[in-house]
Amino acid sequence: MTGGATVSKSVWKPLRHPAFRILMLGNVAILLGGWGQDIAVAWLMTALAPQPMMVALLQTAIYLPFVVLSLPAGALADIFNRRTVLICAQIWMFFGVVILGLLTISGAMTAWMLLVLLFVTGLGSAMYSPAWNALAPELVPREELESAIALGSASFNFCRGIGSAFGGFVVGTAGPGTAILINAATMMASLMTLIWWKPAPAESYQPAERVVGAMKAGMRYVRHSAALRAVIIKTIVVVACASAVWSFLPLMAKQQYGFDATQYGLVLSLFGIGNLLGAMLLPFVRKHLTMDLLYMVSALIFAAAMCALPFIHGFILACVTMFFAGLVWIMVTAALNAGVLTSVPAWVRARAIAVFLLTFQGCLAGGSLFWGTFASYTSMPIALLTASALLVVGTICSAPFKVISSDTNDLRSARSTPEPNIIKDPHPDHGPVLVTVEYMIDPERMPDFRKTMAALEVLRLRNGAYQWYLFGDLAKAGRYIETFFVENWGEYRRHMQRGTVDDNNAEKLANEFHLGEGPPPISHMLAERRKN
Repeated sequence: MTGGATVSKSVWKPLRHPAFRILMLGNVAILLGGWGQDIAVAWLMTALAPQPMMVALLQTAIYLPFVVLSLPAGALADIFNRRTVLICAQIWMFFGVVILGLLTISGAMTAWMLLVLLFVTGLGSAMYSPAWNALAPELVPREELESAIALGSASFNFCRGIGSAFGGFVVGTAGPGTAILINAATMMASLMTLIWWKPAPAESYQPAERVVGAMKAGMRYVRHSAALRAVIIKTIVVVACASAVWSFLPLMAKQQYGFDATQYGLVLSLFGIGNLLGAMLLPFVRKHLTMDLLYMVSALIFAAAMCALPFIHGFILACVTMFFAGLVWIMVTAALNAGVLTSVPAWVRARAIAVFLLTFQGCLAGGSLFWGTFASYTSMPIALLTASALLVVGTICSAPFKVISSDTNDLRSARSTPEPNIIKDPHPDHGPVLVTVEYMIDPERMPDFRKTMAALEVLRLRNGAYQWYLFGDLAKAGRYIETFFVENWGEYRRHMQRGTVDDNNAEKLANEFHLGEGPPPISHMLAERRKN
């Protein structure tokens, strides 16, 4: 069996927890309205400016805000109360959607105004997403996390199905402006659930992080985490290629397939139904496939669905193709989401998700712009076939980058570093700080010691150090000094509190090489501040 032993037997188990259940219902409300609005703006653009480039720019306008705000949004979600961040972002989106709907109903909307308003509204969504996506580990037990992720992904995409079908119906009968205002109403329902939720006060690090420092810490963690780098690479491969589908599907449905708004909505609803079935099958599939193999198989099937789209000319065949595309897309996104959430500790979770969202949504925005330009010089079918071929090649080439799962690591907080033996506590902004750890080891065990210290180097750099060295004493065999630098005393204090069970095990393994009495001696030195 390949790493699926801890997967929850039922994807529905997380719904037993009241907070998760209520917040999920609120999220379902906003998703239903949001997907209905997506149908409305896509169909509106095909009427205002029916060119591949303009329709593709819809995705760029919607997802470009994530490129701009994902990193600061992730830092804010880790530093401040996530509920407050969610409520503020929700209010911003509400007013943006109301303005969008009223201008559309009044007939004052233009193609470029639509793109600008979608970008402005998307700024709120970019602030909302990292905080929302970081909530699952706080709402359900660790053993139900993958099921909660799958359920969240399923609700996201299933609402695409129901919301798309409903949105297509509303657009066809009452116009796109009505569908947009319905989305504003669903936002109010979601806002009520956030107001109802009263999370327990979270343990905070002292001294508190600043936004810029928090962003740097998040990027540093990602840079030194092989598991997160694997997720980022796989995300770039699949999303950059898959963005061609979302770029051209509205215009292809109208021009090539001859669908009306209602039929287009129904085609997307089959995608959502495929998502739901995929989410229900996911726990069983995970018992037999690792996340890496699940990603590869699902991405290749999605590439086959992309390849089929240019050759479709009937409503039923389009529905069947999108159903199977949805079935595997949920497995691709669930593997990537689980790869992020199960490979980072709580202190950096929202920032890691922000980097993931930056990659995911940035590839949607940039990919849409690229494929729109490519189709302008060729055609939409050629662009889709090219994207499909690239997805196959990229999926195979990204196989060596492995994603880890929750059953291979233990990221629970477990600080073991002793309090520093110092005369007085320096000011948090003073630094840099030099930390030294002195080891006396058996020279015959040096190869194993070097291997252990290489792993320790990664966790030091990941948790806050910006330089790390291991020095050997030229005058005394077996004497080694580990040194690492931290930006300031406040950051070192946070570094001490960021340890996980896995980190502590790595430190204990290194300490076992020490031949002296007690643990290896630790020294802390602060750079002298220059006086003018």
